[in-house]
Amino acid sequence: MKHILIPIDFSENALKAIDYAKILFENESCTFFLLNVYITNPSFLMGDEYNDEWIEEMSKDTFSKLHDLIHQIKTSNQNELHVYQSVSESDTLEDAVVSVVTSKHIDIIVMGTKGAKSAKEIFLGSNTVKVINHVNNCPILVIPKNYVIKSPETIVFSTNFKRNFYEKEMSFLIEIASSHQCKINIARVMLEEYLSENQKTNKEKLKSLLSGLDHVFFKIDIEDDETDALRDFIVTSNADMICLINHRYNFFQQLMQENVVKKISFDSPSPVLILPEIET
Repeated sequence: MKHILIPIDFSENALKAIDYAKILFENESCTFFLLNVYITNPSFLMGDEYNDEWIEEMSKDTFSKLHDLIHQIKTSNQNELHVYQSVSESDTLEDAVVSVVTSKHIDIIVMGTKGAKSAKEIFLGSNTVKVINHVNNCPILVIPKNYVIKSPETIVFSTNFKRNFYEKEMSFLIEIASSHQCKINIARVMLEEYLSENQKTNKEKLKSLLSGLDHVFFKIDIEDDETDALRDFIVTSNADMICLINHRYNFFQQLMQENVVKKISFDSPSPVLILPEIET
């Protein structure tokens, strides 16, 4: 059975993540762990004489809201393959997620986030960035608020072939593509015209891992910058998902090392699947 973690703040963004996960894993046995973090800054309450009482009240309120939400989901979704459990934590979001990933043996995190209203707005919100920066052993799937939910048919996998590919780190992409019979468009976004010998070797390894799946290689020319080129390719290829490995040679990792909220405008119109770097 697959274990899926969905952080819940009862917002429209979080509910969108639940709806997408239900469709993406419609035919799989899954336990959905709905995580609500009810105190994101526990130190704020230190020294308060009503500390324990306040925390207990917040815990009860969170439990009640999660219970009602799960009841609503079960009422609207009669899929017998899906089981829902509530988890509430008094912690920072990123630390709570890291803890639950380990304790519940989570296979993937599905998160909702703010959708972009224009090409210059920010896709990744601060909470999403914090989780991505703290979780290094679990895939993360980010769902834009304005995305119209549908089963994926085309996935864009962005890479520059500067590192080897490993079966374990590619397994979730392969699993999704196989179960939904997706076409994979492999986008090479880089300034160099030709691949080095090492890149050619890595490309052949990727071909081997994706054998049996419908996949095509593309070289994407960069006119302004890498993020714009990739975003344009996502739109023109009608991609339903974009996938990246979060490694140091990837432009995505470079984004994560900057002040993303203030500087970066990577506003993918489609869900983003971020695979952790795993070398085995």
